[in-house]
Amino acid sequence: MPAKDRTRRRATPKQARARASADAILTAADQLLRQKGFAKLTTNAIADRAGVNVALVYRYFAGKEAIVGALIEREASATRESVRATLALQARSSLKVAVRALLEALTGTPHDPLLHRELFENVGATKRVQLLRGLQAEVVDAFAAFLRARRLKPAAATMFVLQHAIEATTHAAAFYRPPGLTTAAVLDVLTTMVLSALRAPESSRPA
Repeated sequence: MPAKDRTRRRATPKQARARASADAILTAADQLLRQKGFAKLTTNAIADRAGVNVALVYRYFAGKEAIVGALIEREASATRESVRATLALQARSSLKVAVRALLEALTGTPHDPLLHRELFENVGATKRVQLLRGLQAEVVDAFAAFLRARRLKPAAATMFVLQHAIEATTHAAAFYRPPGLTTAAVLDVLTTMVLSALRAPESSRPA
């Protein structure tokens, strides 16, 4: 018998009371994920924290993986909106100010480092890899459009390197920093690196 897919949502609540119950489940999972981590998270603990019967949890979600997957979807949407809003707000700012604001938006969503780490590290377990890749592509496209509006057209290789350097470093700055190293210090260095790459003569050459 094939293993059950515990990553899928079973039903989308339509009535206000049902939506409130589903929201309570997600809120409880959010809190427990920060406190215990994904490995120790259980649907029983989520139901208890949410104040609902565990059967109700399974009405909407096939397992804890589906619940955490829903949190990933929620935070991906928040990141998307944060990036769009930041780039729009910084349309007339200096490139340095705009780049720094973008990096802060990426580092700060989700706002809690513990939640950020748990969601990021369990993208595979929740089968949300394609969702994350889609979000990454949207961020790259939005940033490229932002640069084109400033008549900056970095080469494909430059954008590729920047994309992966920014992704890795903003995640590390959010939740992998060693004691004593601040997020601000990391973003100072990353901002300088991004600006240097964008202003280098070769960054504007065709790929």
